[in-house]
Parts: sequence; structure tokens; C-alpha cells
Amino acid sequence: GPNTVCQSASPSAITLNGASVGGSATTGAWSIFSGGGTLSSTSQTATPATVTYTPAANFSGTVTLQLTSNFGTGCTAAVVNRTINVTVAPTANAGGPTNVCQSATPSAFVLSGSTVGGSATTGAWSIISGGGTLSSTAQTATPSSVTYTPAANFTGTVTLRLTSNFGAGCSAATSNRTINVTALPTANAGADDAVCQ
Repeated sequence: GPNTVCQSASPSAITLNGASVGGSATTGAWSIFSGGGTLSSTSQTATPATVTYTPAANFSGTVTLQLTSNFGTGCTAAVVNRTINVTVAPTANAGGPTNVCQSATPSAFVLSGSTVGGSATTGAWSIISGGGTLSSTAQTATPSSVTYTPAANFTGTVTLRLTSNFGAGCSAATSNRTINVTALPTANAGADDAVCQ
């Protein structure tokens, strides 16, 4: 049956489980019909289900592999295809960094510049460190419209994480955004001076 895997710069080998030959056929040989990549063996083998296929680096799309049997006297080879679906990898870009000033009544600001792409269609924000509140932690097609409000009187670094959804065969993409909350500036002119006229 078809396999679904995720696009990768360093793809893993897929064992072609479930492949078999029968009848007067005693062996089968794999070949790549379309989509590129590499097979661990293209020779006739009695165990075609142990052969592995590795997609080409960064490839996405459909790969068609072909299993061709040997054959008995008076027969022709049996030929069957197997599809490998290579899903585009999801991406997430949290944007930032953002610099704001400490406040007793902090204002919300939009997490502009954040995007998801590839097989990802939505992203969800979470707070990794530093506290505060997000207007939404649900998956959304517009993560750049979510707002963040620092905690009252907080100073220091806040880390937010954008986590994508993902296509079949893939895992979520994540990206962190740094919020630098700078301490309020202060000034002290010192004590009043008294002088004699």
C-alpha cells in the first residue's frame, strides 16, 4: 500500500513491508518508476519486503516504485506499483524579537511577522517562560493576529513558542519568539538643597 512520509533534508529509509511474489514467481526486483530517490537493492530477491527506499533530499510529491517478478516457463513477469507520498515539511516562523517597556498596566501587542508554511496551515502560540497572557492558544490560520500582554511590572525575557499543525507523515514545526521587557527608567535628582541668600 502507499506510504506517507515527510520531506526532509536527510530522509530516512523506508522498508517496503508487505511486498511479495507468488505463483510461479520466486523473486522480485524493485525499480524507481518516477520521483527519484534510491533503493537498497534493484536485484531480483526472494524477499522484496526487506528492500528499503530512501526519498531524495528535500523532495516532495509522489514517488512510484515498481516491483517486477521473475516468471516461470511460458509466462511473463508480474508488475505492480507502489506509491510513496512525500508531504511538504511544515514550517513556522515566530518573528521577533520584540522590545517593550515594563509597566504596571501593560498593553497587548500583536505578534506580527509570524507565519506558518509548507504543509502547515495553522499555528498555535504558547508561553514557554516569562508569564503574561496570550489572546489565543488555539490553532489559527493567522498567528500574526494573536496578541501578547506581559505580566504587570515584569522585567526580563519572555519566550513564546509558535507550533504549527502538520501534514500526513510529518511532525509539527516550532519557532520561538523573544520578548525583551526592559525595566522602567528612573531618575533621582537627590535631596533639595538649602542655601543662604
